[in-house]
Amino acid sequence: MRRSINLAVSAGIAVVCGLAAVVVSDSLGPAEPAAGPAAVAAATTGTPVNTSVPARPALCDAERPATLDPFPYNRDAARRDRLLPFLDLLGNGETFTGGAGFFGPLDAAGLAALLDGKWLDPDDRQNAAPPAWDIFQFVCDHPGTHAQGYAISPDREDYRISLETIWAPQIDDALRADALEFCADADAIETSDQLECFWD
Repeated sequence: MRRSINLAVSAGIAVVCGLAAVVVSDSLGPAEPAAGPAAVAAATTGTPVNTSVPARPALCDAERPATLDPFPYNRDAARRDRLLPFLDLLGNGETFTGGAGFFGPLDAAGLAALLDGKWLDPDDRQNAAPPAWDIFQFVCDHPGTHAQGYAISPDREDYRISLETIWAPQIDDALRADALEFCADADAIETSDQLECFWD
């Protein structure tokens, strides 16, 4: 049985993407959590997002990994969680204590670490979102873009990381055109003065 509890984050939070409030759903059981447009790291954690262009990880130019079913997830969740900038969505000082935890922007290097460590299945998809490998490639090919998503704790049978958002604090015509094509099936897309594509 699925039971969802909707939690509304204070409307007073000044969210990076200009939203007045963010609504998240804490899902019990194996269902995927949903976080609405999620470019909220600086506002919810007080940690500024690094928007400098890092070196391109070697994995960006690797061949797509073969599909593994079932995927042999790395069960070292403590090490995994140290790689993830978890969000304090409720503003109570807690980020991820179990269940589903949402994390803020990761650049290509951060995603490469998750893929190399086998914490992120390249074929994982958040509902209608592109596979994680395709999101990784988009971030690789567009320096300054980031991915966001959620992690499931190892006490659940659906232990994993899923990506649900791509985000960039700045956008130009070339990125806008590529994003409109890549995000054609997104549940929400913003391409005016920044980029945000969200798949529920």
